Amino acid sequence: MTPLAQVTELLSQLVACPSVNPKSAAKFSPPLGEAGMVALLEKLLRSWGASIQIHEVHPNRPNLLATFPGKNPGRSILLDAHTDTVAVDGMIIAPFTPTVRDGRLYGRGACDTKGPMAAMLLALRRILDEAGQPPVTIYFAATCNEESGGTGAAALAKQNLRVDFALAAEPTDLKIVHMHKGALRVDIKTSGVAAHSSTPDRGVNAIYKMCRVVARLEREVAPALAKQKHPQLGSPTLSVGLINGGSQVNIVPEICSIQVDRRVIPGENQDEIVRQLAGDEHYEITEFYTALDEPADSPASKHVAAACRRVLGQAEFVVAPYATNAGIYHAAGIPALVLGPGSLAQAHTKDEFIELNEVVRGVDLFAEIIRSL
Repeated sequence: MTPLAQVTELLSQLVACPSVNPKSAAKFSPPLGEAGMVALLEKLLRSWGASIQIHEVHPNRPNLLATFPGKNPGRSILLDAHTDTVAVDGMIIAPFTPTVRDGRLYGRGACDTKGPMAAMLLALRRILDEAGQPPVTIYFAATCNEESGGTGAAALAKQNLRVDFALAAEPTDLKIVHMHKGALRVDIKTSGVAAHSSTPDRGVNAIYKMCRVVARLEREVAPALAKQKHPQLGSPTLSVGLINGGSQVNIVPEICSIQVDRRVIPGENQDEIVRQLAGDEHYEITEFYTALDEPADSPASKHVAAACRRVLGQAEFVVAPYATNAGIYHAAGIPALVLGPGSLAQAHTKDEFIELNEVVRGVDLFAEIIRSL
């Protein structure tokens, strides 16, 4: 079977297995969650000789960790690919019926991040076929809930794996993402006193209180953030994405809430960020991704760059405004980078796709990264 045929076959299997993140959908039902993908991967990787650990991070939402012992057990690498996808609402293609057209494979997750996952897996398969045993111990992690908090990677990081470095599979156009912003998502609530709307003076309007919070975020906090500068990543940002308050029009609302997305640059303190956003109001942190700041001259970066030059003819380091599992591993003391075939422009779209030939190049690249360790 040709490399292109191998990529098409495996990626089709992955896309055909629904793994929509339940937090992005209205109701948990059989097409949702990561359990089906973990079952598929467990069967595949056991047949390749891996030892498997499965850890349920959330109900019916497990991580999978496959271990391939290396000839040099003193060195190891973590290959991470998340199993969840975003929702399928509004898609104009059949999300779980992989379709190949004009050299592209279409379907939900084809780009983010089952295409990069397929490249990692087939690179591992190639190394096993070439040598029977990888040169170093390889951990392949299929992590859950990357799209809504990265809790799968956070749970894996707590297992204290000792690895030389980690690669997080994402569509980066095969460029090396060595820095990216983090993300903190927080719910802020204001409380009032309910009353009949004909006598509003007897109540305290929680929506009015929230208006003052939002105005402060827009007029004071956002401009202050714009003055903070990271030399590569620019300024931290915030966005109020959701607001909810009141029960019906003729009742003075006693509760109002907003959800804020705050993008984080390296070096920022989580507690200070929350105080800046919420002030004296009640809050709850719902998601937190750590920023990534892996030096371009670190041993991990140099190794991956050298492999890129051998396979691709060039190595390009880039920074990103989004967050990934790599930041979580980096915060746990593991050097980490983000790399994979596919373009962010096709991720999460209504007709998501990936160029199959780029996935083939991704197989070549990941195989060289492993082979040359």
